Amino acid sequence: MPKPAKREDVIFEATTAQIQELVLESPVPVLLDIYADWCGPCKVLGPALEDMAIKSGGMFRLVKINSDNEKPVSQALEVTALPSVYGVRDGKIVHMFQGMPKSEDMMRNFMMGLFGAAPFSPLVTTEESEKYEELTNKLIKASGSASFSFAAREKLTDRMIMKLDNLVQDNTVPDVEGAATLIRTFLSNVVNNPYDQKYRKINLENKAVASKIGVNSSCLAVLKTVGYSKSGSEMIVGKGKKVINVAPLVVAKDCIDKWIQRNRNEMATAARKRKDEIDHARLIEEKGDVVDDDESDEEIEEVDPLSCRLKLRIDGKNEMHDTILHRDDPLTKVLDELGVRWEEEDEVQITCAARRMVVKSSDGEAMKKSLGEHGLMPAANIVVKVGGSSTTNTSNMKERAAGKKIRKTGSHTMQSIGVYSKNDNNKMELIDGGGGTMYEQDISDDEDEVEDKKGDENETEAESPKDSSEQE
Repeated sequence: MPKPAKREDVIFEATTAQIQELVLESPVPVLLDIYADWCGPCKVLGPALEDMAIKSGGMFRLVKINSDNEKPVSQALEVTALPSVYGVRDGKIVHMFQGMPKSEDMMRNFMMGLFGAAPFSPLVTTEESEKYEELTNKLIKASGSASFSFAAREKLTDRMIMKLDNLVQDNTVPDVEGAATLIRTFLSNVVNNPYDQKYRKINLENKAVASKIGVNSSCLAVLKTVGYSKSGSEMIVGKGKKVINVAPLVVAKDCIDKWIQRNRNEMATAARKRKDEIDHARLIEEKGDVVDDDESDEEIEEVDPLSCRLKLRIDGKNEMHDTILHRDDPLTKVLDELGVRWEEEDEVQITCAARRMVVKSSDGEAMKKSLGEHGLMPAANIVVKVGGSSTTNTSNMKERAAGKKIRKTGSHTMQSIGVYSKNDNNKMELIDGGGGTMYEQDISDDEDEVEDKKGDENETEAESPKDSSEQE
């Protein structure tokens, strides 16, 4: 018979934040009792479980959760009746029962199964086992989130962003996004498998890991921020723990996701720059060329700050004229370069679209201004239009259009009984009270002209024989 344990050593009234420490990381099996103050059976079962815990001498601990005060635990465990008692061993739920035990033998069998001394009777089904695994994962997330304070989250987020930003600045990291993504994958594996020790280790000598992380100090600093520590050629998190608190890893994983989305363009630019530097260094090494500083310095063309480089083109022509003028030269110098005698032309227009400049030769004051005053320094493209604008005599156009309309439109009308199609391009209007249809038919007056012409020709032919007879 074991020596009775002290009450404070084996019985705990816990909060959601304490589940991680008291239940999931417990060195001994745990009876997790979900109760309520108003529950009658809970008041009977609770003292019996407390008595068992004390008499067991520390073989298991009793953790009590008030369902009204700690709703996250009740929701995570999907509690539907009170009391609900869960058996937890090595941080995993292995079995549970609701209400009062039906007999002393049932309770004894439950405890033997919890200790692993004998199988549960009846045996836990596959479906029940899967359900218990699901509930365990929910309990881990709920307790981890509650135990990781808001201040701790903010502090971890700030540190993660600072360490990740260092990756971009570190020229020894060849692929920043690839390194950040790989670190995120390691964190995700631990979150999804909080009990599996193999996912908590990172072998830095692995080929894929070495190519993106290796022993780079910036990458290792990111891992250390979330709790990893270096042991030989490995990085390990949660060493010696049966189950790891995944809350910091979840925060870090989400932080990496958001950081990658926000800095993807900057990372791509940095990666291209590093790749170019590496390629350039490798090219020099392969060729074995040693470039002397005196020979590598290119001659820099001296540019006169008072010169204005212009590209000139006459409107309607493709030929481009390159010229260099002085800043103080007048705008008329442009026309001289093109050989345009603007004094003899009706109008000459000088346009620079980039400077939004349009100057006509009639504006004598603007023509006398210098290139610098027109803002054409240090270079500009100019188009010169010679002659008046290609406007058309509007009055002549109107007269021709009116004459054409007169020739094409007649004044003939026809009346017919019946219904005519509306798709024959005729203008129709019902008349005679709807009994008939009057429409205008487009008939060219040219027909009259043709008929008149034919009439004249007939008269000429009729008169011709008469004339010939008179000549005889």
